[in-house]
Amino acid sequence: MTKKYFAILAVGACSIAFLSPAFGNHRTGSLALPELIVVGDFNEDGNQDLAVNVTGFDNIAFLMGNGLGGFTLQGRVPTDTLPKGLAAADMNRDRHIDIVGCNNWGYNADVHLGDGAGGFGARDASVKAEGGPNRVALADFNNDRALDMAVVGPDEGVALIYLGNGKGGFNQPPFEIEENIPHNQGITSADFNGDGNFDIAFTSFADKQPGGTHLEIFLGNGTGEFPSHTEVSCNDLAVSVIAGDLNKDGLVDLVVGGAGPENTTGNFIQTFLGDGTGNFTVKKTILLEPNGAIKGELAVGDFNEDGNLDVAFPVAADGVIRHVPSTIVHTFFGDGAGNITQGVDLTVGPEPHTAVVFDANNDGHLDLAVTNRTDGTVSVLLGSGTGSFTTSSTISVVCENGVCD
Repeated sequence: MTKKYFAILAVGACSIAFLSPAFGNHRTGSLALPELIVVGDFNEDGNQDLAVNVTGFDNIAFLMGNGLGGFTLQGRVPTDTLPKGLAAADMNRDRHIDIVGCNNWGYNADVHLGDGAGGFGARDASVKAEGGPNRVALADFNNDRALDMAVVGPDEGVALIYLGNGKGGFNQPPFEIEENIPHNQGITSADFNGDGNFDIAFTSFADKQPGGTHLEIFLGNGTGEFPSHTEVSCNDLAVSVIAGDLNKDGLVDLVVGGAGPENTTGNFIQTFLGDGTGNFTVKKTILLEPNGAIKGELAVGDFNEDGNLDVAFPVAADGVIRHVPSTIVHTFFGDGAGNITQGVDLTVGPEPHTAVVFDANNDGHLDLAVTNRTDGTVSVLLGSGTGSFTTSSTISVVCENGVCD
């Protein structure tokens, strides 16, 4: 049976639904605060574009790529209050990329259908969510060839599994995972045990004490339910988890990053090797200096083109001065055996939140885009194929045509 390795998490005439006057003052705050970011060719011109949830202004901004590493803020669609989770995929099987997001204070998740020309609906479908939803993952959990959605609710330690109807909506009620995942934060989905069904891994912590944080592994049965559960110890206050084959054995492995805000232990990165049955063993742990914190998501890709997966780690908080944002994205290079070594540090805007890997300038080398939460920008860094990156552009999600919100 063909293995299903990785889900779409995050991971198409300019008819983007711009904010109407009804949403003009609908803001969580006075700062833009871009956080999660996803990639796709939204206007189907052969160039990769970006979508960013602008948490402070309650909207999703769309940055259209020119294929040379440059991006233009083309428009936004409104969301409910405090958008957090974000993913991109074809939800209604019309071959155009759609956007899915969840709203932390709106207690819901929405689908914005793409028209293939760069336009998106304001809220084409919406479902309720619980626990201050802050992450979504998309995969075909019940093997019906329609994408489904897992929504993470950390405030109540719950995950809701909504089965897609193939038309951009979801069947209700959802399946629930509500045991063993207190304060669940990060999520990734892949086939961990090689049975052809998508599984889910969460980062979760029962408390902030040493030993209180775990990877929670739930194995899917192909119907949308996850009856089998195992727990793996990891470092304290893990935030992000992402799947990939780190040791090139054809089995899914995991990379975990932490620690979260207000930690007392400092940042770390860990690799876990999968055995193909759903079990994972820690391979490498690196404690990062200075301490600091991570708030968003890691990214993996082969930055130096040696055939091994590497990692980008956005550091949100400075580890020296409290409440001062960092401007650093760490890179780590894999050795093909599951080990990683720290590479060059990249400089971006203040408070880097989330990184994504893609080819921004169509040169065959992997590039990076990073959201900078404090100054409301996105940094695009072009890769050389050797593991080094050069900043290509910095795009504001606040200003449009010279006018700032």
